Amino acid sequence: MKKIIAGVTALTVVGGAVFGYSIYHKTTQTNAAELAKEVTVARGNVTAGVTESAAVQVESLEQTYDLTLSSTNVSASVESSSSQSGSKGGMGSMGSMGSMGGLDGIGGIGSMGGGGSMGSTSVSTKSESSSVELIIDEVLVTEGQSVQVGDVLMTITQESIDEARTKLNDAVEDAELALKQAQIEENETRLSAKFEYDTRVAEGRNASAVYSSTLDEIAQNISSLYNQISDVESQIASCSDDKQLSQLETQLSSLKTQLSSAENSRAADELAAKQTYEEAVMYYQNAQDLYDVSVNGVGTDTEEAKEAVETAKADLEAFEAYITDCNICAEYSGTITGVGYSAGDTLSADTAIASFADAESITVTVNVTEDDISAVHLEDNVEVTFLSYPDEEFSGYVSKIGSSSTSGNSSTVSYPVTVVITSVPETLLTGMTANVTFITKQVQDVLYISNKAITTEGTESYVLRKNKDGSEEKVKVSVGFSNGNIAEIKGVSEGDTLLIKGKVG
Repeated sequence: MKKIIAGVTALTVVGGAVFGYSIYHKTTQTNAAELAKEVTVARGNVTAGVTESAAVQVESLEQTYDLTLSSTNVSASVESSSSQSGSKGGMGSMGSMGSMGGLDGIGGIGSMGGGGSMGSTSVSTKSESSSVELIIDEVLVTEGQSVQVGDVLMTITQESIDEARTKLNDAVEDAELALKQAQIEENETRLSAKFEYDTRVAEGRNASAVYSSTLDEIAQNISSLYNQISDVESQIASCSDDKQLSQLETQLSSLKTQLSSAENSRAADELAAKQTYEEAVMYYQNAQDLYDVSVNGVGTDTEEAKEAVETAKADLEAFEAYITDCNICAEYSGTITGVGYSAGDTLSADTAIASFADAESITVTVNVTEDDISAVHLEDNVEVTFLSYPDEEFSGYVSKIGSSSTSGNSSTVSYPVTVVITSVPETLLTGMTANVTFITKQVQDVLYISNKAITTEGTESYVLRKNKDGSEEKVKVSVGFSNGNIAEIKGVSEGDTLLIKGKVG
């Protein structure tokens, strides 16, 4: 857990203090010049501790162009394919069996087969790592600039945004059209398969009756021919007209030819009827399996089309979320350490938009000697100053104490201690020197003054106060904790001007 030191420190550094002062001279009778410095009583913390220095390490974060779109090209193609699924041409509808003497009303057994035509839809998608090109219009940040999350880093040209948006909208429309086509084809396939199923069931249930009817029809055809022949023979026997007699004899010859043909084909016709019956029964018994085969895989194309629609819509949503008013905004807070683009460049996943000094990962690792390491503990608060900002004080905490020691070129043993800096100046770069003070004692929110402003007489302590009228007043004070450079003081007020005197010459 990060800890931040509470309290106010006014221009205080460990081991010394920074004060505003003025100098004036008094010339004595011995011509010695008296030097006086003015210091002001301040309020803050008085801290003592172990101070070490090292270079700051700032981890870098990269913001990348991560608008990865899965698919922008979606198409639907419909292919028709005929499937011989065993649908009968109709047992009830007698087809041609060949010549049966030309007798009216006699037909052949319908042939099995002749399945319906079913269409199939193929939905194809093309995946791309990035399917739109966004062009930089203006870069608004420079290296070394501090930004917050949401700040605008650069702008994108409206033209490239419009082109990308049009392309993504077209992809959604294409995907939706493909889905509708796939759904139509799926419905047609299911309806066709259901029709064939119902036909097989109906024909199978009527197969026995149709078979019996066909055999009766064959027998009745032959019986009819016998009756017709007998009738014509009777007419010939009683006919006395030569012309009529000749016509009857011709008719009789034709009937006998038809009878001979019918009797000769009877066995074949009965066999064909039986085969048709058996096929109808077989298709009836396997109607459900044949239906399942016909609809097997139906819906796959529809599901693929649905996924394509969802992907296309997700791409469009991702694009709109990424582009806010033509701007690309900062995803991190920190100092810009690099910018990857200039105006006119095209965004690419291969080039970072910007790199940042991570404000959450600023550390300094100092070496603490074995004499002082006992004063350092994990999670301890520390005070931090930077050579680049000598008049400011920052805070941090101990995050790691190394277990391995180093001695370098001397006999002094030291241990690496890593400090996370929790408050930093506006601009902080890797390599800047930081002074880290591990606090051994601290009094907070007290009045303090430089030790040089305090004089001691016996057991009493005094300061020399300069009044508003310019007069000087010796004031007795109580001195509290001192770190050797500044000391807690009581008996004066915040803002009082004290004098530090000395002689020169």
